[in-house]
Amino acid sequence: SEAELSVFQWIETWYNRRRMHSTLGYKTIEEFENEMYNQQIAV
Repeated sequence: SEAELSVFQWIETWYNRRRMHSTLGYKTIEEFENEMYNQQIAV
């Protein structure tokens, strides 16, 4: 839908996925998502 496309474009264009987040244990969003994905596979 148009809303989904707009959100996707905003995230990819404006949201800094490389900034470390204290709430994520000072990991980037990509690092955190990869860890979560790998943990789900291991279970």
